[in-house]
Amino acid sequence: MAENVRNTDSVVGALSNAKLKAVTDRVVREMRLAAEKVACHHAEPAKYPMPAAKSAPEQLFAARFRSLPEGQRKKAADKVTAALKKPGRAAGLGDLAKVDLRSPASVEAQVKALPFPSGLKFPADELRRIPGTSAVTDGEPAAAAQAVTALRNLELRIHQVRCLDETSEIGKDEIHLGGTSIDESGDTKKVSSFKVRSFHTGDVQTYAPPKRFTFFSLTETTVTFPKSYFVTLVLAEVDWGGLADFLDALLDKVKAKVAAAVAAAIGGALGSPGGPVGIAIGIAVGYAVTQIFEFLKSLWGDEVFKPVTVSTVIPSLTSRWAGQDNSAERSVEYAGYGGRYRLTYDWRMYA
Repeated sequence: MAENVRNTDSVVGALSNAKLKAVTDRVVREMRLAAEKVACHHAEPAKYPMPAAKSAPEQLFAARFRSLPEGQRKKAADKVTAALKKPGRAAGLGDLAKVDLRSPASVEAQVKALPFPSGLKFPADELRRIPGTSAVTDGEPAAAAQAVTALRNLELRIHQVRCLDETSEIGKDEIHLGGTSIDESGDTKKVSSFKVRSFHTGDVQTYAPPKRFTFFSLTETTVTFPKSYFVTLVLAEVDWGGLADFLDALLDKVKAKVAAAVAAAIGGALGSPGGPVGIAIGIAVGYAVTQIFEFLKSLWGDEVFKPVTVSTVIPSLTSRWAGQDNSAERSVEYAGYGGRYRLTYDWRMYA
């Protein structure tokens, strides 16, 4: 007997597929080199010249670097320049060890000039083996799905934000929430930030009814089902300045790099952005952004809350989460500057 497919949802974390992870890790190493060059330039601008191209990742990271206190910038510059002299550094960079941070050419331009490593290539069918890229069944007869109303829209809703521990900032935490979304066709859109509230430890902001964070049309493109949707949630203290704008630009850059790297790995154009390819790229982008915030904390001491990327896969207009129009409520946590917050959300399909 045929079975009815159902919606799935998850938090994007570690990449379980080793081949996709290896390709994405190379993108992360490239971005790390650009961030290192920004710190080195702060210490020795003549020795480590910034590239002229405004689109270079160094310019993106430089804007974030300038938002840090001068003492923190100097400490980061000293740390990175010292790390460049450590033995064994080249081994951790793989083929990117050929990138010269003293060159006026951007890291991006130098990486593009390198041949894509043959050891990172894999057949396109590998993308179909990644968890979340194929339909999940719930055991219900397919005939039952015909009686279900077709719902043509999707939203991500915020239920609650709870302060588990306030940050080390003086006074109350002025917490804002914003982010970025990626739809089934690969389009990226910024979700404007808004003030959640001022928090001390133990304070809670509950939205009743739940607050719509962003929404999607399930029928606006010709991309075939299953369709994947990704939302990156950025929780920030207002004094951290420009974090949402930085993430918006970073996500655009990372998405383009991951897509290009995956295309190089499979030896050709990606074709339709939907289906297994789109899901795999979305998962890889979420993973890469998390890794970038990890190394910014390590390199620069930038301890802002790491953005969290959540996703859902919709197999059809009549599919549901365990028979419901909305998913189960999920919670994610943020930690930074001594603070810790928990955000609760769900996905919902509607007419």
